[in-house]
Order: sequence, then C-alpha cells, then structure tokens
Amino acid sequence: MDEEAMDNVIPMDTYILPNTKNTLVIPVQYRAAEGRGSGEGIEICVFLADKSGVEFSVDGGKMATAQDLHELVVELLELTSIARDLFALWVTSPLLEIQLRPHHIPFRVVQQWPDLVQKYTSATAEEIIQDEPVLMFRRNVFFSKAREMREATDAESLRLLYEEAKFNVVESRCPCSSADCEKLAGLQAVIEHGQYDHNQHKPAFYKNKVRSYLPEYMCKSSWLKTKAETRISHQHMRMSTKDPQDALYTKYLTHVWNMPFYGSAFFKGQIERPAGILGTWTQNPDVEVFVAINSECVNIIDREKHELTLSVPFEKLSWEYMQPPCQGQEGRMPCLFLQFMCCEDRSMVTNLLQVFSKQAAMMDAMIESCVLMKTGSVPNTPSSCTAPVYPPLHVHNENGNTDADAGYDTVDTVACTQQMGEHGVAAAIPSLVAHLERLVVSTFNLQGECMKDGSRRQAWRFDR
Repeated sequence: MDEEAMDNVIPMDTYILPNTKNTLVIPVQYRAAEGRGSGEGIEICVFLADKSGVEFSVDGGKMATAQDLHELVVELLELTSIARDLFALWVTSPLLEIQLRPHHIPFRVVQQWPDLVQKYTSATAEEIIQDEPVLMFRRNVFFSKAREMREATDAESLRLLYEEAKFNVVESRCPCSSADCEKLAGLQAVIEHGQYDHNQHKPAFYKNKVRSYLPEYMCKSSWLKTKAETRISHQHMRMSTKDPQDALYTKYLTHVWNMPFYGSAFFKGQIERPAGILGTWTQNPDVEVFVAINSECVNIIDREKHELTLSVPFEKLSWEYMQPPCQGQEGRMPCLFLQFMCCEDRSMVTNLLQVFSKQAAMMDAMIESCVLMKTGSVPNTPSSCTAPVYPPLHVHNENGNTDADAGYDTVDTVACTQQMGEHGVAAAIPSLVAHLERLVVSTFNLQGECMKDGSRRQAWRFDR
C-alpha cells in the first residue's frame, strides 16, 4: 500500500461513535456533511478487523450501495481481484451483525437498525437506544474455505483474514483447546513482536497484555496452572521463526482452517439443557449457544463451556424453520429444527434438535443460500442469495443417495478430514461431530418412528 493510500487508513481508536441513528460514521464527519447544505455528500469510514478505518467522502452517499462502497475500499487498500469476492461489507454492533448484499444501501440499514435489533435480538429498550452500528469490511461468509486456501495469497488479504480470525479466537467465539489457544497466541506474538528476544519477551512483557492473546476463559488464575503470561512467553519462544509476515499469517490461518466453524456467521440461540440428577423434576435453564454457519456446515457452540457440541455438514443435514404455535406469547421464540443421522447401537437413526432463537429466520435463509450454492442452483456469490425454500426432512444428499445409503460418520468423529484440492492444496472437509450426551434430541428410526422424544416442551415439538 503506497503512502497516499495509507493516508486514508486511520486508527479506529481516534473515533468517538455518534449517538445518532442517521449516520454511518463519526460526529465530526457527519457535521461536515451537514454543513454542505445539500446533505448529499457523506464522509464514510469503513472499519477493518484490526480496528483501523478506511475513510472517504461519497457524493450521494445516502444512496450508495454496499457494492459501491466495497469497490472503494478494495481500491483504497489496493487489494487484488480476489478480494472482491473474498470480503463483503457488514453492519455490526455489539447486539447484531448483518452481512450486506451488494444491492443493499448501508445508510438505510443504519437508519432501520433499532427495528432490526428489536426484531432479531432480545435486547432491552435501553440497550437498543445505546447500541451503535458501524460499517465493517469482513470476510464474506459465502466464500468457500477451499477457494480461500487456494487463492488468498497476497499479503494484505492474508493480514485481514488473520486479524478477523484472531478476533474470533480471542473473543471466545471459536472454541479452541488450551493447546490450540496457546499455540495461536505464540504465533500472534511472533507476528506482532518479531522473533523471541530473551531479554525483552519475558513473562513480565505480557503481564498486562494477556487478554490480547488469550480468550477470557483461559486467563483465569489458578494455583494449579502456569500463569498465562508465562505460557504466552514460552509459546513465543517455541513458535519463533524468521519467516516473512505473509508466511506467518498463513501459518496462523492454516491452523484455524482446520476448525469446522472457520469463516462462520455467528447467531445467538439457545437449546434445551439435558436433565440433571433429579431428572425432569427440575427445569434447568436453556444452554446459551452460538449457531455458527459457514459455506460448509452448521455448528452449535456452547457459550458457557466454550465447546463445540455439534457440527453437521450440509450434505448430512435437513432442517426446518418454524414460528412458535402461539404468536406473541411471552417466552416463545422461533425455532430451527436440525435433523442429522448417526450410528447408535450399530443402527442408523435420525436425531432432531431444536434451536430457539429470534434469529432463526436469518439462520434458515443462510443455510438455504449455502445449500443452493453448493448444489449449483445459484452462482457462488452473495448477490445470488434468494428467499429460502424449505426442504422436507429426510432429504436426499447431493450424491443422489438416500440418507440410509450415505455412509455417515459415527458420533464423536474427528471434526474434519483432509482432501487434496486444486493446485495440491489440502481442503478441510467437515465430518459429523455430535456430542449427544450434551444435547436434548428426539430420535427416529429410518422408518420415521419416534424412538425417543427428548424434548420436554411437548407443546413445541415438531409434528411430523
């Protein structure tokens, strides 16, 4: 990136976000736009995952489409042509995240933000008033991981992907083992501070920076554990290398590419908690989860335990979106049914899981779009995503076989297998992961007969 382009990239920390719903960026820029009189010109800042912002002025900005702004960002950052498909514009806030389609008008989305937050979240009125959306340049969730591994080779695209992946790991969106988190922290330290220096990079160097390297659940002190700053310092030394920055970005990404939930859009939901020792005599609160959906699979992540509970590739998934039977009744939320097959007692059975969420309709639309793109029904671009078409349960897989003939993996299998793709690049192929002891599921045999009705919500179960 040349010096002129760098002049348009400024740290996010210099901004104070406005408490107004009719501007995309910061107060001083908005006031400058108002001063023009016509109201047509708007100063816009699109934020990046590293908390910097790309700033530009757009004439007629109130009618500029996401595609218009996306092209400006690609041009200012001097990204390669692959970035036009690899990245997309998002409107995000602490309460809600939405990837924009090319024809969407960001200014209008921001104006409608309070209504969207009210519709798709359980936020209080006060939280909605205080919520502030920003425009972000992030990975396109419809872009396939295999293509990213093959074609995302330029340093700037790799850097942006690295920054986003790092954010998801450190902010506890991606459930990683302790070993994985520490290895990634070591790679991050090498990327940010260079080769390990015995005099400089001692544990004390990281003492006040631990949360920048490890998720919160790994930072808790315990006399049984080595201090977090010591573990980071050790991994910095262990991962130290003279590799150039782009090679280090690739090393970090190669590690997270193996995770089935990489590149996902994250939706908030809840599932029933399995009965405890007292069985059904006590009603346990639901388990808060992330439903992480990418171009390959649907993942259920336990937000309390930071664990991957379920991962189902689209080839092995049937699903159905349903509204609650009593519209407007307190506590009733839309539901997404996820159906998948696995081997239980040497027999193939179907398990049905209910995910309750005000974002269930968004999940349904995204799954449908991804399935259509995988089957070639629509081109592999986000602009082609159409309204969802709900398939019946027990659908055929993309090889034309019925579920009974599909050769499904048993429960608790490895999260992904490796397959050599184009140009000799290994692509991660997700396999079924299902920790059934942590899920409340209804089980059916291949004839459709209910073998076990796991849900305690009898009035809100799927009626076949």
